[in-house]
Amino acid sequence: MRTPVLKYIFLITATVAVLPAMAQNNRKSRAAEALYDDAVKATRAKQYPEAIRLSRQALDQQPDFVDQQLLMGRLYQLTNQYDSARKYIRQVLATAPRYRDAYLYAINIELAQQQYEEAECYADMALGYFNGDREFMLKKLGVMDEARKFYQGSNYANTLLDRYGTDTVVQRAVTGHFLLAGAYFRKNNYNNLARSNYEKALMTDPSNQEARQALTGIDIRDNNYSAALERIEAELASHPNAYDLLMTKLEILREMHRYPEAISHLENIVKRFPGDNKARSQQVPLRMEAAAYYTNTDPYALYQSILEKHPGNPEALQKLIGLSMSRGAYREALNWINLGLKSHPDDLRLLGLKADMLESDRKYTEAAMLSEKLLQRQPANATERERLGRLYLASGREYLAQQQYPEALLQFENALRTTPGDTTAPDLLANTYLLQKKPAQALAVLDRALQQHPGNARFLLKKANILADTGQYDQATAILESLLQRHPVDGQYSALLQDIHLSAGRILLQNEEYEQAKRQFQAVLALQPGHPEALQYLVNAESAMQQPDSALSWLDQALARDPHNRELLFKKAGILSMQQQYTAAGAILDSLRQQYPFTVKYRSAYTDNLLAAGTAARRNQQPDSALQTFRQVLAINRKDSAALLYTINLYNGKGAYDSALAYANQGLRYYPDNPAFLEKRVITLENKKDFSAASLAADSLLRYSNTTAHIDYADYLRSKTLKNQFGLFFLRSSYDYGTSRWYNIATAEYRRFIKRGSYAVRLNYGGRAAEGTGIMGEAELYYTHSRRTYSYALASYANSDVFPTARLAYSIFHTFGKSFEAELGGRYLKTDSADIYSGVVSLANRFDDFYVNFRAYFISDQPNFYTSFNLTTRYYMNRDQDYLSLIAGLGTSPDDRSRLVQFPQLSGLLTRSVGAGYQKTVRYRTTLGLYGTWINQKISPTIFQNQYDIFVTVQRKF
Repeated sequence: MRTPVLKYIFLITATVAVLPAMAQNNRKSRAAEALYDDAVKATRAKQYPEAIRLSRQALDQQPDFVDQQLLMGRLYQLTNQYDSARKYIRQVLATAPRYRDAYLYAINIELAQQQYEEAECYADMALGYFNGDREFMLKKLGVMDEARKFYQGSNYANTLLDRYGTDTVVQRAVTGHFLLAGAYFRKNNYNNLARSNYEKALMTDPSNQEARQALTGIDIRDNNYSAALERIEAELASHPNAYDLLMTKLEILREMHRYPEAISHLENIVKRFPGDNKARSQQVPLRMEAAAYYTNTDPYALYQSILEKHPGNPEALQKLIGLSMSRGAYREALNWINLGLKSHPDDLRLLGLKADMLESDRKYTEAAMLSEKLLQRQPANATERERLGRLYLASGREYLAQQQYPEALLQFENALRTTPGDTTAPDLLANTYLLQKKPAQALAVLDRALQQHPGNARFLLKKANILADTGQYDQATAILESLLQRHPVDGQYSALLQDIHLSAGRILLQNEEYEQAKRQFQAVLALQPGHPEALQYLVNAESAMQQPDSALSWLDQALARDPHNRELLFKKAGILSMQQQYTAAGAILDSLRQQYPFTVKYRSAYTDNLLAAGTAARRNQQPDSALQTFRQVLAINRKDSAALLYTINLYNGKGAYDSALAYANQGLRYYPDNPAFLEKRVITLENKKDFSAASLAADSLLRYSNTTAHIDYADYLRSKTLKNQFGLFFLRSSYDYGTSRWYNIATAEYRRFIKRGSYAVRLNYGGRAAEGTGIMGEAELYYTHSRRTYSYALASYANSDVFPTARLAYSIFHTFGKSFEAELGGRYLKTDSADIYSGVVSLANRFDDFYVNFRAYFISDQPNFYTSFNLTTRYYMNRDQDYLSLIAGLGTSPDDRSRLVQFPQLSGLLTRSVGAGYQKTVRYRTTLGLYGTWINQKISPTIFQNQYDIFVTVQRKF
């Protein structure tokens, strides 16, 4: 028997020893968190020495505070104390190896110290925990670039593109890598490697000017002028007025000894930039250089001299035209053609050459007009017809680029009329109508084209797109399904069909047509099983239809293909929470919260799920479980207002008022002006019966929420602090029988409220016509034994026949379930002629604003025995301050003050009474009452007598 006793003594001793330590740890933890918050604020204000001081204090309080260790490392990094920073970051990674930000800081610290191998090692460690993470992959590429590991970096850049090819951030980073590598190799004279990297940069970003300029420079350096000129021409097509490009082209033409083009190009520069002295200064030197180069060798000058002597020489004219064209001097060639047409205006060859020159000079409309004339002269010439159609299309494209849609439509119609079998014109016509937002006309054009070219896949695809854009999904789907049957291996048709089903499903989903939307998304899955977007939309549709089980089934399918997709996991947790599967939802959200500790969405969802679980436990009458759940919320966020309020309510419900008050004060520390926490504090103080403190707190509440309800509540609590009450009462009874036709009683009362009830003393002054006047003194007590039980006692004594000689009363009241209150008591009445004893029982209940009480008296007046019954009803108003009452009685009760003096004479008579009254309380301090009663007594089978009572009351607390 001694061993169990010793065991329990040991357990108690250990508990007593541990509890102070636990409390001390909790205090240290709260102090450390407060210091951490201050350190974060100092860091944001860039007060780094102060932030470091606060962080050291926090770590002294709680050495294993991981967030504080990370902040400490960050602060040392910001102040270039890298060795100290490295120490704290390593501590964080040793404790929390999945702490994402710690890896980022570690990589940055090693890069700052040029410890590239260490930085790459940290990047690999991070990718081991966060496989395929875009940010860490970009970090690793950056480390390789800093370490000049361009070959490995290029391979890794390709891996990045394979995984995130459409991500613009990745595209920019990869482009930057190839530019950096190209610059490095170019600087070290590895021209082939430099060219390769610049070309890769252009493949990733075709508009990158740095790569283009570098490649041009490499071509010039390698004397590859033709390639450099092609690149410059391509850039000038996009930027025709770029001065630097124009000047570079001029220098390349000079190096290639293409002086006629160079001179023409220089004149063009001078026209575009008339104030540019550099361009003007080149005019004479360029011509002198050209003259020296072509002296006695230029065939162009020789043919020109021939033509000057013989203007009509066709061979010289033809050579000059050919030489001008070969040198790219198309305007000079056009001038020679025009010179020839002056002598021979109908020369078809010259007219054809002129059309070619105009086309080369992008004057498509003029060229088309000339081509029309040529076709009219030789209508069977298929080549000329083909050229005219091509010129119409080119002219239409020019108008289209300038947004001149009517002119463009006219040119495309001309092209279609000239070459009906061509498929480009209908395509461009449809595009032009679409640009004008005229899908009906575009569809009409495509229908005409399909009559000419039935089954044309391009036209059918375009038609399906237009039908889908105009909401005609069924027709678009039918077209694409037919194309997919004809071309089962062509992925574009399947992809477009999926897009159409998705678009249709989205619109149906927005219009709340959930069943039809589901069919569209299921059609996508039939084409591509596991399509992530279709699965997510199906989840949304099932959720909207209140079908959580089906939604979870689709989610599980999606997660089977992508088990680490955090958005899918987040959505699954939301549905589980809606199904009140809070434990399963909490497990998912807790995992997400730990993996992404700085993502507010996951942290908030986790606490919201806990709040919902706690609320459900509270509804299910499980307060201890609810309290535990709300404490979990507060452990994560000690400032969570909902958790604090729920906790206060639960502690109040359990009667743990000190704990409720502690949480109310905690809420007010975080939200000092919040009316909800102020009100909870007032309610808790009221529950503790500390009405003085509750009244002061209610006054504070009024400063922030001066509503009618709060004003009334403050008045109520203020009244609870008033311990004294003075009252005046007056009863007037009138009779239609006997010699004494009236009876008056005036009463003065003093009442004192105590912690367990109240006591009162009364002085009654009464008078009757026959008996005269008299005085009766009374003492009354209400005493509360417990929350459900209280007692009532009364004792009175009188010195004349106006009142009974003595009166005693006692009742005990107890409240049972469903608010039923029962009474058991006794009464004693002594008059000058009798001693009367009575037993009392009653039953009362409250229904919303109605109160009902039924009371029975069992009266012994030796040798007689009587009964009396009384029914009282009240209707409460104005927050229970006021009420209307209706009272009915049968018999004479020993509590009826107006008939006590005649009780022995009246107790045996058949007596019926009906009364009504109204009581009004003003601000819980002043109470006014007015009551009236009619009493009828049966003296004999044919004789009745009546009594009328008026009772007025005034009471005031102070």
